[in-house]
Amino acid sequence: MESGILRLVNRMVLFVLTLVVIHSLSVGLVAAGEEMVTISSAELKQLKAEIEALQEKFKKLSEKQLVVDEKEADIQQEPKQQEMSQLDVEKFEEVKKAARNERVATAVKQDATGTDPRVFSNKWMPYYRYTELENGLTQQDLTAFGTFRFSDRLGMFYEFPLAQYRDFSDEPEVPAGTDAIGMGDIDLKFLWRPEALEFSYGKEGKKSASVLLGTDFLLPTATDDALAGDALLFAPIAAFVFDMPLHGFIAMLNLYYFDIYKEDSAPKTSRYVGKWFYMQPLTKPGPWWGGLFLLPEFQPIYDFETNDFSAWIGVEFGKMLAPGRIAYIKPGWGIDNSELTDRQSTIEVGFRWFF
Repeated sequence: MESGILRLVNRMVLFVLTLVVIHSLSVGLVAAGEEMVTISSAELKQLKAEIEALQEKFKKLSEKQLVVDEKEADIQQEPKQQEMSQLDVEKFEEVKKAARNERVATAVKQDATGTDPRVFSNKWMPYYRYTELENGLTQQDLTAFGTFRFSDRLGMFYEFPLAQYRDFSDEPEVPAGTDAIGMGDIDLKFLWRPEALEFSYGKEGKKSASVLLGTDFLLPTATDDALAGDALLFAPIAAFVFDMPLHGFIAMLNLYYFDIYKEDSAPKTSRYVGKWFYMQPLTKPGPWWGGLFLLPEFQPIYDFETNDFSAWIGVEFGKMLAPGRIAYIKPGWGIDNSELTDRQSTIEVGFRWFF
């Protein structure tokens, strides 16, 4: 509205200026025969002043009109800029999603079940575990487990015990109703797959084997003394992984734990733990009954402080629900137990999600 009024005023000013010039010419120069009418200098000065005043006013109006036009242009341009910004955001989200899908597809191709320690990919693998010990103690653990990829050859495995429950009621000489609940100790493992320790074998070299090296840190973060060992533990890791026929593989992780800091009340730690397992696909991915796999695991444990040996065996039965989505159940039993704190039986259910 204001822009239209200003344009009308501009046209009126131009019209007035035109009339003034015509008037000046008609008054300043009038020819009557051979006679010339002369205008006085005072009248010329007055006309000049009026013209200059009108020119100044016209200049100001023109400048104001320019500002209004620029504002209108900005107002018209703003929705376009917002539209372009929204398109940029949508394009970025699409590219980000495509990159994530490609990353997941690559990880699934290399490790469809999410169990191969040679493949470092981003995975979220929470699980719930119920355990009964030889002394009657029952344990319930809800753990946020996952892996984080630093590179193709370096990764981290983390375990955050979000909630732990211990029921001591069945232990001898312990009052009924005695229990503990809280957060447990955090476990951080780092694994490295050096290229120099890899080799191929089998027909046409299609099978591969790797040696992995790493470290494990068990941090004393428990919120209750009954849920932890009150010690900072460290373990070097040496692992051997090699392919088997029918798309399976064997992995043998070996860890030696010792304490680098502990409370005076905590026992000294010097313990070997083996985690040996064999993954074997049962059916091809695809139909509703596809994507099944079996993963038996054996854990030999030797305590150098007490000279005690124990072992545990578990059988994981899993299914690939979709690429990068795996559900599993894993019962387990203690064998050759000699200590009251050894595991008698366990049951674990969990989920693996690539991202």
